[in-house]
Amino acid sequence: MVKSPRAFVISTGTEITQGLYADTNAMHLSRILRDHGFEVVGHAAAPDDAGRIRDAIRGTFGVADLVIVTGGLGPTEDDLNREIVARLWEVPLVRVHRAEEMIRERFRSRGVSMPERNLGQADIPEGAKTLLNFWGTAPGFAMPGTGGRPMLLAMPGVPAEWRAMMDRYFRRVVLPMFPNRPVSRIHTIHLSLVPESTVNGWIRDLFDSMEGVRLGILASRGIIRVRIAASGDTDAVRDRRMEAMRGCLRDRLPTEFVLAEGPESTTPEDVVIETCLERRLTIATAESCTGGGIARRLTNVSGSSGVLLEGFVTYGNGAKTRTLGVDGELLERHGAVSGECAAAMATGARERTGANVALSVTGIAGPGGGSKEKPVGTVWFAIASEEGVQTILRAFPGSRSDVREWSENQALDMLRRYARGLPTVPTG
Repeated sequence: MVKSPRAFVISTGTEITQGLYADTNAMHLSRILRDHGFEVVGHAAAPDDAGRIRDAIRGTFGVADLVIVTGGLGPTEDDLNREIVARLWEVPLVRVHRAEEMIRERFRSRGVSMPERNLGQADIPEGAKTLLNFWGTAPGFAMPGTGGRPMLLAMPGVPAEWRAMMDRYFRRVVLPMFPNRPVSRIHTIHLSLVPESTVNGWIRDLFDSMEGVRLGILASRGIIRVRIAASGDTDAVRDRRMEAMRGCLRDRLPTEFVLAEGPESTTPEDVVIETCLERRLTIATAESCTGGGIARRLTNVSGSSGVLLEGFVTYGNGAKTRTLGVDGELLERHGAVSGECAAAMATGARERTGANVALSVTGIAGPGGGSKEKPVGTVWFAIASEEGVQTILRAFPGSRSDVREWSENQALDMLRRYARGLPTVPTG
């Protein structure tokens, strides 16, 4: 079988190594490389220090066939990458006049005086392919792989700029240098509110069971993704392997836990809106500890206006009584974080909106507010429909944001289950 060319991603900038910004460039570039048949063998981040950047790039020699470096192409003193690459490839910098013209025109069109230092951005290592930048001032460049050095693609660190460059240049500049790549395909099965260890138990014997197929399990606060990566020398071989593994997984993964199959970007809210539109169901939400997060996620989805009738954020007890009709005596007797309150919230939301189903959530997200009887992470849910009201209690781990995300995912899963005619809560 054809081997995948090896790729390495280096992100430069002190703001990354100091933790001021997340290195999302490496994440998104790795996905692009993966989808084009490359094996990403490593990531590195280096501060704006010539020695550290040089060492990071030199460390890929003999390890990678392609290196992508983002950042360090600006006009300031700490933008060092073009000079470092030129020294490592033992070539001088040369002025690219078309790039210089574009930089001058960009400043002219904005009516801004151009600092002379910006013209240094038009210098690239001799022998490199210039990647003209139509979205910013700094051109990128592609260095050939020679003398034991990998091919190197240097681009600005601004995501909008390097993404546009990848769209314009990757297929025509980089891919022709690596013609013998396996044909890859990714397929993801999304599951909800089932422990990662349980999923692993269902499918553990399938790992490494098929040539050209890799399985992975990714978990994030109640959402599990089983990721299939299939590859082959041809489309037909790849697709045959993919379908064989999909069939095996369908036999192992209980349908009630499966949110969806397909793109990795699929979310629980996508599934809820799609299913409710198909079945002409309407929803209302009543939220306390999630502060409108469930409604926000539902309305992120196109078509949600045909599903979500209204969302109530009733954070305080007075709002629960005034807006949803929760009885004040009930709150005094049971408290806002109780099954009784959750049931009253869901019932009130459904009565006021006429929705087919109403979902409520009330809990203690922390870090304060907990007690021995009701510790931080205690969250009650209720779902009200023509069949009646059902409440469930959950205890979620983690920080305030973790508890809120767990709660949103639990609520969305209850709505998904209702819309699909499944038990609102797993019976097993």
